[in-house]
Parts: sequence; C-alpha cells; structure tokens
Amino acid sequence: MSKLNLAMIGAGRMGQAHARVLAGLSECQVVKVVDTFAANAEKAAAELGAKAGVHLEDALNDPTVDAVVITTPTPTHAEVVEAAARAGKAIFVEKPIAHDLEAGRRVVRAVEQAGVAAQVGFQRRYDPAYLRAKELIEAGQLGQLEGFRAVGRDPTPPVLEYLKTSGGLLVDMGIHDLDLARFYLGEVAEVYAIGGALVNPELKQFNLFDTAVGTLKFASGAVGTVEVALRTTYGYDIRTEILGERGRLHVEQDRRPNLTFYDQRGGNFDRPRNFEERFREAYAAQMVAFARNLHAGKPLSPTVREGWYSLRLAKAAQQALESGQVIKVEEFGGRL
Repeated sequence: MSKLNLAMIGAGRMGQAHARVLAGLSECQVVKVVDTFAANAEKAAAELGAKAGVHLEDALNDPTVDAVVITTPTPTHAEVVEAAARAGKAIFVEKPIAHDLEAGRRVVRAVEQAGVAAQVGFQRRYDPAYLRAKELIEAGQLGQLEGFRAVGRDPTPPVLEYLKTSGGLLVDMGIHDLDLARFYLGEVAEVYAIGGALVNPELKQFNLFDTAVGTLKFASGAVGTVEVALRTTYGYDIRTEILGERGRLHVEQDRRPNLTFYDQRGGNFDRPRNFEERFREAYAAQMVAFARNLHAGKPLSPTVREGWYSLRLAKAAQQALESGQVIKVEEFGGRL
C-alpha cells in the first residue's frame, strides 16, 4: 500500500499532538503543514520533513495532497472543511465539526454534495478498551442497556482566552463523553446540567464553567450522567461505565504502567498526565483507519453526519448548563 499524502491544516496544540502521532505511522506522510502563524507551520514541518505554508489554498490546489487533517481552532472548522470538500480532498477534522449547528449543517451538506470521504476525530471510538466494550454490547453481553456514566477531568485548565472561544465546557471537553453516550446507548432525548466556577471564580463573569454534571435521559428510557472538570491534583481522569441488565462495563486506565509501588505511606502509582498519554494508541489507530479505509475505498467513521448529532447533544447540554433548564435535544437542534 502506498503512503497517503497528507496536508496538516493547523499547527497549534492539537496539530502538534497529531504531528507526533503521524510522524510514527507508515500508512501516511505529511507533505505540507499550513498555519496562519508561520512559526508554527515551520516548526511542525521541520519535524515531519514537510513543506510549510500560511495559505490554505497552497495545500488544496496541490495535486499530490490526497487528504487534509484539520486541527485549526474550532470556529474555523466549517470554513476549512467546506473549502477542502470543494477541492475534492478527503478530510479528517478534529471534533467538533463546527462552532454551531448551522455551520455544522453546512459542513455535512458540503461533504455529502462533493462526495468526498470525511472522518471526525472522536479518537475514543478507536481506543482498544472502548472498542471492546462496543463489541460486547453489540454481542448482547449486557442485555438491555439501562445506564451510562462518564467522568472527564483534565489535570489543569486551559488559559482564559482559550476558554472564551471554546464553546463552553460541555462542548469543548464534554463532547467526547456525550459522543460515547450516543455511541453506546443511542440518541439522548433530554439533558439537564448544573455547574460552577470552582477552580477559577473569574470565569463567572464570562458565564463560563470549569466544573459540571449533566444528566441524560435516552430515547430508549435509559439514564446517564456526565461529569466534567478542568482540574485535578492527580492526573488525567477519564472513566466510562455502561450498565445493563446482565452486568456492567467499566473503562478506565487508572495507572500507566500497570504498577503500584508500596512503601511506608501505602500504595501509590502514576496516572496518565494528559490526553496524549492516555489515548496515544487511539490517536494512532484512528489515523491508520483513515488511511487504510481511504486506500480500500471503505467508509470512514465517524462521519460528519455523526459528528453533527454529537455536536447537537453537546450544544443542548451546554444550553442546559447555562440556562438551568431541561433541554429536549431534538426540539433544541432540530434535524439535519
């Protein structure tokens, strides 16, 4: 199989994280890096042996570029995806697909009308433990699904300027857990959320939250919770539980490596410190799947249509958090 030639659009924090993954893959190679900040593009390009640029058109007009990996700031996702679709490039776009639902609709229309392949970066769907949980659920091992619980806590919060443009805690961060809720149990009918600015009280003046708990009522009748926070003292804390009539699945990487050191204070161990460490395998697996499925002409997953429905749920949850009201998801966002 020949290597897939990629142009990486965006070389900020997420772009750099993807670059570190892509540098170690044999299935694809980055041939161009584009970022509006030339220094970012040049740094990433030097590490990848690629060409750097500041103009999106340079990558989209290059016939040697097979696909684009979009890791620009969220408010720009829709514009870049639409341009890539018009150029006929295959697309990998980081979550969420757009900053709002109408822009997300434009993304879905652009991709589907152009007939290009596109995949959204919900990397947990490619994590070995999460994939195994999906297989067990689909095999009926849990029987009827009754409950869902997700916990997502970052070690340290992003800077305030980032939070102001992030779309809110349950969109920027909680969307991963909400996507998993849909992935395992199907659509959510109603969502409610409470939260606060417990880590940084300054967030209150911007109607921002650093801690939140959401409750979910699924269309199936199952119920769930999502807990999200922007600070721990002990590392990156990601957990997911799915409860069924025959048992419970629990996904958590509590320690890495799987080792506990016992001394006079008792047992202690190191947790994963950030998303890159915890989901290193998943980030690689999703890009390998992207490259291999493109070469084989197979469907990509999750699609931008799936990405829109997860964005709708995250937006509804954020609205519930900000308003204090129960939000009926379908009435809030409508359909595609």
